[in-house]
Amino acid sequence: MTTLPRVSGTAPAPSHQPRLLLLGTLNSPHIEHLAVAMRERGHEVAVAGDISSRLPPCALPAAGLRAHEIRGRNVAAVRRVVRQVRPDVVHANWLPGMAFMAALVRARPLVAMAWGSDVHGADRRRLWQSRYTLRRADVAMADSGDMVERLIQLGADRQRTYVMRWGVDLKVFAPPADRTEAKRMVDLPDSPTIISPRGLSPVYNAGAILDAFDELRSEMPSAVLLLKHMGVAEPELGGRVLPGGVRLVGHVPYHRMAAYFQAADACVSVPSSDSSPRSVWEAMACGCPCILSDLRWTRELIEDGRDALLVAPQAADIASALRQVLTAPELADRVRARARALVEAHHDRDAEMDKLSHLYGRVAGGAAPNPSGALPRSPVAAK
Repeated sequence: MTTLPRVSGTAPAPSHQPRLLLLGTLNSPHIEHLAVAMRERGHEVAVAGDISSRLPPCALPAAGLRAHEIRGRNVAAVRRVVRQVRPDVVHANWLPGMAFMAALVRARPLVAMAWGSDVHGADRRRLWQSRYTLRRADVAMADSGDMVERLIQLGADRQRTYVMRWGVDLKVFAPPADRTEAKRMVDLPDSPTIISPRGLSPVYNAGAILDAFDELRSEMPSAVLLLKHMGVAEPELGGRVLPGGVRLVGHVPYHRMAAYFQAADACVSVPSSDSSPRSVWEAMACGCPCILSDLRWTRELIEDGRDALLVAPQAADIASALRQVLTAPELADRVRARARALVEAHHDRDAEMDKLSHLYGRVAGGAAPNPSGALPRSPVAAK
């Protein structure tokens, strides 16, 4: 079962906050964590959606949260849940999925959240569904300014957009006192250790990461690559033979991920398209130097060579960046310190969840979430 984030020791305050209905994948850690965070802030929360067979069982009922399973694209079931819960705000995830169905049943006020691959590289049908959803949403939400700009291109009202940052638990995801000891705690040798936390889908370019690691192993034969995926079953590798030193890591309890980031000497996240992934900020919070695809979302806060190393998602570029991080201690230490400071300044989970809770109150009252129409500026671009 998924371990949910820490919760306060006090019972939730009597709810004077808007009643929320979250629509998404019930056993997704993102949905589970969001539900718990809003319940902590005094919201009455119900969650409805599908169940992913690749993930552990849903942890919401054990946490005292109502969970309604919806199988398939069942619009009638979405309508029934909305009528039963009678929410003050509906937050629906995945534009051409749950958010689209919420728009079809005229759930209002509607917060429609894009995730990345539901918009980037979407086919004509999904783009039409996304446009339909955005025209009927009270808030168009995503976790990066780049993604929000894409939603505006698809028809979202700029003044009704919101950049939602998931944030990081800065107490759990923190630099280790001793990285060698951190390796021992997750049964790793005291060797150069790389973690790839994003999964094995083609968009994440696991093949390029494996090729880069294979090249690196000729110079660092003791190096270890942790190839992380979220599933509970052994993944399909398409017949590929893994290089020596590669360890597949499946689902682990959420808080346990901090131990892996603390043990790693570098983190590689090089998808072809993306939008401010939470795992990257968690790695940075743990002082793990990150090698990232040079995509538009990274340039909003991250400066190449200072906060992370930005590369093309190709084996040669990835290997070169890994070589820099693993053989230049001064560079690695500088990136670790800057990355942690950046997360503290911009991705504190408690602060970001407080902002989101306030947003729900504004939306329930009919206020525009972004009356100025201005998206957060990039500190890099502002220099």
